[in-house]
Amino acid sequence: MALPIKGIPTLYGEEARRLREKIEEVEKKFDASPPRDITKDPRYIMALKIIEKASNSPLNNSSA
Repeated sequence: MALPIKGIPTLYGEEARRLREKIEEVEKKFDASPPRDITKDPRYIMALKIIEKASNSPLNNSSA
């Protein structure tokens, strides 16, 4: 048994204008936030330590 395909809801008039204003407000807040420095993120630091440890591993440095 096939299910009917529902139409995509579309906003018009006042509802569309309010939604657009909210979207623009959120975008302005996002653009105003200071950029993050990923090198200070604890997960980034931990990943670098894991990579460094793996690259210094005797298994990695063995000659074949």
